[in-house]
Amino acid sequence: MSATKTSTAALVGLAVFAVAVYAAAERSVAPVHAEAYQKKMRAVSIMRSAEELLAAEKTRRGIVIDEKNDPERSGLVGPQFTLITTDRGDQEAKQLATHPNFAAAVTQMMLEAGVREGDAVAVGMTGSLPGFDLAVLSACKAIGAEPITVVSVGASMFGATDPEYTWLDMEATLRESKVLPYRTVAASLGGGGDQGRGLSPQGRDLLEQAIRRNDVRMLENATVLDAVHARVALYDSIAAAKGKKITCYINVGGGVASLGGQQNARLIPPGLTMRLARRNYPNRGVINVYGEHGVPIIQMLDVKRLARRYGILDKDGQSPKPGQGFVFVRYRYNLPLVCVSAVVLIFANLLVLRIDLRQKMLGRPHPERAHS
Repeated sequence: MSATKTSTAALVGLAVFAVAVYAAAERSVAPVHAEAYQKKMRAVSIMRSAEELLAAEKTRRGIVIDEKNDPERSGLVGPQFTLITTDRGDQEAKQLATHPNFAAAVTQMMLEAGVREGDAVAVGMTGSLPGFDLAVLSACKAIGAEPITVVSVGASMFGATDPEYTWLDMEATLRESKVLPYRTVAASLGGGGDQGRGLSPQGRDLLEQAIRRNDVRMLENATVLDAVHARVALYDSIAAAKGKKITCYINVGGGVASLGGQQNARLIPPGLTMRLARRNYPNRGVINVYGEHGVPIIQMLDVKRLARRYGILDKDGQSPKPGQGFVFVRYRYNLPLVCVSAVVLIFANLLVLRIDLRQKMLGRPHPERAHS
């Protein structure tokens, strides 16, 4: 047998052995609970309980739940047009935002931002995405963080648009039942200029009534910039009174004072941003102020993009059941097996190399015989 044939056979055998070792390592992959699994599951459970409570309360009050627009009967998808509807809205996005797994996604983002039990978190909400509002508060309770919340009460289409049951009313229901023990510290009308611009006088009056009946401080500022400064001062003063600093800022929806305007919605990516990029933002909202001071920010706005990122919406447009999906599960190799396989494969390479070299050396003719 020639030296060349010997080398070829050895390499083929080594390749076959390597494939077998690789296959064994791949078969060792097994699902394990993702980091903070218990906190995520608790957040999902809280959000599910909250949705059931809100749906029941709506029924008790005689408020119709449109099962075409809210097929899961979450109670979080409101009418398209009412006197407090401030802007356009996507029904599919509003419905998707009610998925309880978003509570787990927010929990993960907050933990990655460094939020821990007892930390103060500043939250800017609107009535436009009550599903995301609920997800944020559920995550705060699961972690044990303390949210300081300011709300723009107006809502875009299919949000908390029922004048008799705004987001502040939903929050009161949840607080009284002790599902979520939080109270908004201040509220504005929302809409254009954060002053209800674009609404009718009757619509603005209904929003003011909602703020008064829920005993919430009303924010009235002449300009958006004034509204931004007032909110930042309020967050910082409340946190300081508790002997804490704001550890994270969470924006939910497109409230102009919180976000700074729709241009910022395109410039600031959805999800967690540990350090906000320095850009020439056309307007500055509260999110810019905290981001520029190095505070991690969480942008809860692009519903479908966030849903795909956290496995709440797959490529076929399907969603997992609450408590299922890769936000809860990670796949992990059997590390001892992988390490042993790597060592065995290295030794196999060395052995084949040694045998092959020896075969080549022994197969060469003796120098004296070669000259005879």
